[in-house]
Amino acid sequence: MKIASANLQLASSHVSLQQHQVSESLNAWVGERRPGQAGNQSSGGQPALELVSLSEAGKAAQTSDAGSAEATAEIDGDPRLILIRQMLELWLGRAIKVFDGRDLQEQVAPTGNAGNAGNQAAAEQPPGEAPSAGFGVEYERRESYREIEQTRFSASGTVKTADGREIAFQLDLAMKRSYYEESSTSIRLGDAARKTDPLVLNFSGSAAQLTDQRFAFDLDNDGTAEQINFVAPGSGFLVFDRNQDGRINNGSELFGPSSNDGFAELAALDDDRNGWIDENDAAFAQLQIWSRDGTGQDQLRSLAASGVGAISLGNIATPFDLKNNANGLLGQIRSTGIFLQEDGAAGTIQQIDLTV
Repeated sequence: MKIASANLQLASSHVSLQQHQVSESLNAWVGERRPGQAGNQSSGGQPALELVSLSEAGKAAQTSDAGSAEATAEIDGDPRLILIRQMLELWLGRAIKVFDGRDLQEQVAPTGNAGNAGNQAAAEQPPGEAPSAGFGVEYERRESYREIEQTRFSASGTVKTADGREIAFQLDLAMKRSYYEESSTSIRLGDAARKTDPLVLNFSGSAAQLTDQRFAFDLDNDGTAEQINFVAPGSGFLVFDRNQDGRINNGSELFGPSSNDGFAELAALDDDRNGWIDENDAAFAQLQIWSRDGTGQDQLRSLAASGVGAISLGNIATPFDLKNNANGLLGQIRSTGIFLQEDGAAGTIQQIDLTV
């Protein structure tokens, strides 16, 4: 080919986005009151203020390099956890023990006047509920990083060759890439709210909601009742009445509290391994929806009676905080999947971390 003449137009566009977000929150308190829960707000809608003074032990801790070194060694040098521990020790005026989530319910026996106060608090504790530690720390950190890049190229024109041919052309090229990563850290000490995650089916077409009113229920199946929020009308907990007594006794009959992965627990019932809980699975007929009517009475209905035909085991992370009007944390939606109703409609099934 020999080019005699040409008319060529070239164009391009380029977009590049980098986004780095970090959010942190620290909530600490001493005593029975937890900021953000019902009863902790003043009547004018402003948070009640407390004056806190450091004890002599706390002041001494400010200048104690040895104490800081020991704390650093004990918690493997995590700077965030070291800072939280040091703040709490300065506030309380005494050394504290840092432990993992499996030890959250262990209690350290108090001594002296503090012991008398602790015994009195334990005596006032409702039967079946875990005693209060008298302090709490909640720390949350979430970090995300995103990259998006896109370039477009286009070319058009006409070309005449030496042999008399005329060629018209149009060419488009698109190049794009994206990257995303996310990490989160959650630390709970003392009476800070812990999270346990059962599965919830939503029939109202919207995401799960939680009521402000709490009730006593042994969610983690340890013999002591926790105060948890129930799901709002239009949703219900997926349950397995294992002892067939017609009631849900503790968290072992829900999906999630035992392992913190409700979808994985549900997958154990998928007999034919088709990725769905349906009528091919023996446990399908035994699964029920636990909800409450307008008067607060418990209701248990089978999946068939609820119109549920199949539940998918596929799910994806959908983090979202569920809070009350006072901005107190009730729970957090962790992941979402789908279920199919017998009439062909689709609904959502969500794993919710309930604060206890």
